[in-house]
Amino acid sequence: MRILFILLTLGTVTACITNDYSRDHAAVDVPTEPESCLSKLAVSNQAPHHELNSSDIHMVNWNIQKGGDPGWAADLASLTGEPDLMILQEAAIDSTAWELVAGKHYRSFAPGFRTLRSMTGLMTLSSAEPLTQCNLKSIEPWLGSSKATMITEYGLTDTDRTLLVVNIHSINFTFGIVDYEEQIRRALASVSEHRGPILLSGDFNTWHKGRSAALREMVDALGLVALTYDEDHRKTAFGQPLDHIYVRGLYALESTTSRVDTSDHNPMSVRLRVNPDEPPALTEISSFGGS
Repeated sequence: MRILFILLTLGTVTACITNDYSRDHAAVDVPTEPESCLSKLAVSNQAPHHELNSSDIHMVNWNIQKGGDPGWAADLASLTGEPDLMILQEAAIDSTAWELVAGKHYRSFAPGFRTLRSMTGLMTLSSAEPLTQCNLKSIEPWLGSSKATMITEYGLTDTDRTLLVVNIHSINFTFGIVDYEEQIRRALASVSEHRGPILLSGDFNTWHKGRSAALREMVDALGLVALTYDEDHRKTAFGQPLDHIYVRGLYALESTTSRVDTSDHNPMSVRLRVNPDEPPALTEISSFGGS
């Protein structure tokens, strides 16, 4: 009976969330299919209040391990200076550190793992107001918890093209790679018709060569290129790095990683420039399989 009680309690904890969160946070928790994202992104042509500097976009990617170590905010502040984009995974929505980390940045959030008292997910902080946001939701097959993908769009200086930023935390615990591939496929299908730069960044949980190969095949089909790092301290499992940044229509001015003790992942810091000589690509959604 004790074991049954524990299992029932765990099921309740992972399935429920209290009413402490605002309606705005609940409103973005809407599962969407690639076609919905494609439609939403296609009409996001309103004039931006701010634009990212197309000649120098400073960004950082980091899985902050739910902000469990309070020193993570100080580490992030010391590493990034004044970044344009902070692409974070396992970010706690109710953390008191956000004003310190990004008081002047816009916050875009996609819910992931939930308990009765907290909610973590993807957080993309940006110096420019996003033109639009679209969330995709996947389910961890073993745990039944959510894994999010978030797409945000930004205006760029000196061009009428826009930048799509895909923040993803990939499925981890599963036999085979079918569910894993489906999550990546849906993310890429959602941005497949974008005629402009794309930044795909996150914790991809590529701890197996089969996962790495599948991911590489899918990003190659969309013309996305993996960044390399002057110093590569990315977290690895079974010899495979878990965190990646892929770009199209952009190139790196600088790219490095840093060692920290405040998370089980290490942050990646990059400066990017829009490549004006690279023609915009257009890939049909069918290139990534069925919906």
